[in-house]
Amino acid sequence: MRRLLTITILLFALGCGNDVDLEPAGMSERFPRLTHPQWESTVKDLFHLPVETGLSAGFTPDPQLGRFDNNIARLGISSGLWRDYQRAAETVAESVVADPAVYAGLVPEPTDARTFVTTFGQRAFRRPLEEAETARFVALFEGAAALFPDQEPFAAGVRLVVQSMLQSPFFLYRAELATGGGFAGTPLGGYEIASRLSYLLWNSMPDDELFAAARAGDLGSAGGVRAQAERMFEDPRTRAQIRRFHFQAFKVGEYRDLDKNAALFPDWRPELGPMYQEEASRFLESIIVNDGGVAEILTSTKAYVNADLARVYDVPGVVGDEYQEVTLDGATRAGFLTRVGFLARNATLRDPDPIHRGVFINLDVLCRTIAAPPDLPEDLELVGDTNRERITSITGEGTCGAGCHHATINPLGFAFENYDAIGAYRTTDNGFPVDSAATYQFADGRTITFTDAVDLSQQLAKSPEAHACYAKQLLEFVVGRDTTRQDQRLIKDLAQRSLDDGLSIKEIVFGIVTSRAFLMRTDVIGGAP
Repeated sequence: MRRLLTITILLFALGCGNDVDLEPAGMSERFPRLTHPQWESTVKDLFHLPVETGLSAGFTPDPQLGRFDNNIARLGISSGLWRDYQRAAETVAESVVADPAVYAGLVPEPTDARTFVTTFGQRAFRRPLEEAETARFVALFEGAAALFPDQEPFAAGVRLVVQSMLQSPFFLYRAELATGGGFAGTPLGGYEIASRLSYLLWNSMPDDELFAAARAGDLGSAGGVRAQAERMFEDPRTRAQIRRFHFQAFKVGEYRDLDKNAALFPDWRPELGPMYQEEASRFLESIIVNDGGVAEILTSTKAYVNADLARVYDVPGVVGDEYQEVTLDGATRAGFLTRVGFLARNATLRDPDPIHRGVFINLDVLCRTIAAPPDLPEDLELVGDTNRERITSITGEGTCGAGCHHATINPLGFAFENYDAIGAYRTTDNGFPVDSAATYQFADGRTITFTDAVDLSQQLAKSPEAHACYAKQLLEFVVGRDTTRQDQRLIKDLAQRSLDDGLSIKEIVFGIVTSRAFLMRTDVIGGAP
């Protein structure tokens, strides 16, 4: 019976819809699959559950590919994941019918099979069902009593339809079925734009108001889309989603498991890692809340600390475990790159790590490509009194690592020599004065000279590269794919406005969701050269 039921549901799930290309080559942008967190939040909102099911914790993990976990290229369905979806759909359907409160919200009285199928189907598929789809699901509903003989017939129909729809590509994927576009792209329909908006800002399905806007045709213009985006931005789910973006863009998740040499840093303990993580997240979130932009990310002296973090920052008067807003010394701290989390993550057990600090800024703040490091001799010996001297001895001018390190990586990393392995400020290293001055050459040949990390951060905040890099990463997160040549004009425009006009992060988001890149499907996947 179970095998027959599974085959029946699979046939119905895959049979709903006309002329849909489900081959991998055509699926990537037309059918972006829900991420595991999106599956969880969608099921919660679809059934109005008080909490998430937690079932996705048992799903086959997605492969690591690209910067963000919503990258379309990584979101396939393996045979193992398909079985996970099948089991989860069965579990959800059974529990929904068994819970009187959830069932009452799902099936208001009075109703009939067709009304239930069309109403629930529109929410599950995030669009109205076609007549042929409705007819097939109604037929499935009416035959459910034979498959669940111990269930009341109507409840059996609900159970089977729910179980089937949760295994459909139109639930598991954000189906974008619009056609008729040319080389420039295909304009998306209102329901498709509604889903793009909701999964960008809420990581979940549209709400009733967004569905209504799609139904009324209000999402057919950039103004209508912006109006909905402004409304949705005030929802707490948007704040969580922006936090998710920063978490991945700036690798904040890597702060949790930090370890340091206890003999050198007697106040260090593993619990500080999660605190560093929370402090970084709160700082980045505050930029959004206060309508800040890229420059504020790189220069703000606001911080959110408890007593433990205050000791590392050398901020007096903070007691207890609660986080509170403080203003750091502008002479020693400026923006995200001088936060203890970034500094400690990019450090060894005992010393600052100028190489990894420099690599991060090149790759993640300036979006500058760095060549793969050369193979270093096994007997390489670090020589020098200070950390900077030792790093220079193996990567400086005249060494095998001079090509990339000497001009591109090391200068940015050396700017942060004033911060030790746990992120605390210092003026000496091994008894010698810290040297944090350097000169950096951008990819286009321009150079900047700086005295320390604060000076560097302030100069980066005025660089077009930093603004373009942030816009590029945010666009990748919004559209769920690598950027293409077609995206370069938008990135350049957003970066210029961010640099010249101090465009807030919120306005950068609005600029993206009202752009052609968001409102149209390009059917092109791949990074720009």
